[in-house]
Amino acid sequence: AYGSNQFTSLANTLKSLNYYSAFFHGGTNGTMGFDGFIKAAGYDKYYGRTEYANEKDYDGDWGIWDEDYFQYTNNTVSKIPEPFLATLFTLSSHHPAFIPEKYKTKFLGGDMPILKSVEYADFALRKFFESASKEKWFNNTLFIITADHTGPSNDPLYTNLSGIFQIPILLYKPSSNLIGINHKLVQQIDILPTALNQINYPEPFYALGNNMLDSTKTGYAVNYINNVFQYFEQDYLLQFDGEKKIAFYNRKSDPNLTLNILGENHKVENNMERKLKALIQLHYHGLINNKMIVSSFKMN
Repeated sequence: AYGSNQFTSLANTLKSLNYYSAFFHGGTNGTMGFDGFIKAAGYDKYYGRTEYANEKDYDGDWGIWDEDYFQYTNNTVSKIPEPFLATLFTLSSHHPAFIPEKYKTKFLGGDMPILKSVEYADFALRKFFESASKEKWFNNTLFIITADHTGPSNDPLYTNLSGIFQIPILLYKPSSNLIGINHKLVQQIDILPTALNQINYPEPFYALGNNMLDSTKTGYAVNYINNVFQYFEQDYLLQFDGEKKIAFYNRKSDPNLTLNILGENHKVENNMERKLKALIQLHYHGLINNKMIVSSFKMN
């Protein structure tokens, strides 16, 4: 119902600074609706399997092998005007976890079929950075690497309703102070304000996330699964069904979510519930009234 809404993206936000934007996805054009979505997001160009135009590198299922498509992305990006925003959605390390026949004995794998595919994806990414490091734009580029969700795992931590969302976000900029590991709680919607902060973006913008490198913010995360809202803050997880709290967990002492401690810490629970309700209201208001861009956003 809201598919035609305006919304804020990195692509349309950076247009004011004359950034050219391109979206790369080695899958068959139309897969997951990416080619249509990037138009709504304001990208200048979509590159899919059709644009790649070499079927010998097709994996027979998802699209073009990562190793080949990563190199294609690097070569194409190096020809587009600067400054630019380039987004690459990869295909490997995903069911059915194929890898090219020539690498069947190269990777060790393990007790799960996906592990060889993960090694292949890592190999492809390494080769991409080797190639990109030789380009003139490399040293002036911020790379952000993340995932959409966790994969199959033998660790029960990554199969519960908290762990399935526990993915890393990596920021890399050559010769910068982005060094080390930060265990702060962040989420994918923090990427936009973080990236804009890194380039000192001078104008107002709409975002429900925060700059993840802002030390004054403690960080939070929200997701929605099985008709339940989940609100994460510091060590805690609150589950809310849209009308009432239904569960409360201490993720630090109980990472596998085995003990529902709802009612044991009213102050923290109620504070988290209030924040979650405010976020739900703000998000729904933006959707219903088509007010998710800075020029039109105003609460009644």
